[in-house]
Amino acid sequence: MRKLQLAFSKMEKGKQLLARLEELNDAGEITEEQLTSKKEQYSQLIEEGTKEIESIRTALVTKVEALKRDLEKYPKELEDLELKSKLGEIPAESYARREQRLRAKIDRLEKDVEENEKLLEAETAEDAGGYIEIKLEKRGLLRRPDWL
Repeated sequence: MRKLQLAFSKMEKGKQLLARLEELNDAGEITEEQLTSKKEQYSQLIEEGTKEIESIRTALVTKVEALKRDLEKYPKELEDLELKSKLGEIPAESYARREQRLRAKIDRLEKDVEENEKLLEAETAEDAGGYIEIKLEKRGLLRRPDWL
């Protein structure tokens, strides 16, 4: 999920830049004014990424719950379909087509649940699909990559 990758990337970029800023400050290579300005900018980047991650995770939890509810109902539909076939309520060809569609739907739902749960467990941009380079504009405002 690109949004989660981007959010983690913002947080990680902010932490990297903040650490480098502290190194430069410790070495006496920057002024107090530069330290304050950049520290605020990088902290804002970290906070923005953190808030986005929380928001995305909340949405993912809701999505996983909905997927799991759907996943619970389809095996019951499959059982009902099988019973109808055994009782002769529906022809064998119809049963085979409908059963195939239901099984495919169940497989898709299982994969969706697995993928979304994996995203919920992500702790880094790499876990979420890979780091996205974050560019900062000259004035310190975030700029989204051109491809977004």
